[in-house]
Amino acid sequence: MVGTALLRLLRYSLYLTIIFLAVIELIVDAVAIGGLNNLRGANVSAQRGATGYTMFVTLATLLLIPLIAFSTLLANRGLGFTSKLTTVINEVVIASVFTVLWFVAGVVMAVKSRGSCLGFSFCHKLKAATAFAWLPFFAFLFLTIALVLIMRSVRANGGSLNTPTHAIENNMEAGHSPAVAVPPQHPATSFAPDTSKNEGVYYGSNPQVNMPSPTANPQ
Repeated sequence: MVGTALLRLLRYSLYLTIIFLAVIELIVDAVAIGGLNNLRGANVSAQRGATGYTMFVTLATLLLIPLIAFSTLLANRGLGFTSKLTTVINEVVIASVFTVLWFVAGVVMAVKSRGSCLGFSFCHKLKAATAFAWLPFFAFLFLTIALVLIMRSVRANGGSLNTPTHAIENNMEAGHSPAVAVPPQHPATSFAPDTSKNEGVYYGSNPQVNMPSPTANPQ
């Protein structure tokens, strides 16, 4: 079992890394789009489409991922819906979707910029946008793997996949299993008291006490 400190460090560091890389991609992609607006040619429209798609994925990342990374803080501020985003199953789905989106962005940018910007001043800017598009993909890939391991650990211990990730971390920090479900208490179940120590008698939830039988009226 991965320690709680390492689990938190891995999860939050990957989220922060993704946000940082998305900000860089936003800048370099915006510069590349600005350079394309001043050009004309057969490949320019295809390059605009590639950079436009990458910009869309970048903005979607910057809008959604901070809500997950800072969900606990935002929930305390009154944004309770953010807690639903951080359930184990939802985080796995979101990370998997963004892994695919960034993979497509990296492939499209690589295909459209390959050998097509030679001789233009914005060539290095377009190639920089292409290179940085692959970095969030690898970050999301590592995040997806980490979240899948967390999900398997929760399922192996009988926990619910709708449990928020921070609740699982808190249970692990307290020394409990990631499982959240508590076995039901049956009132009809009784157990024998432990009288081995001189600490009084402890009864179950349904104690059986022998009441003294009534005696004859005293004379």
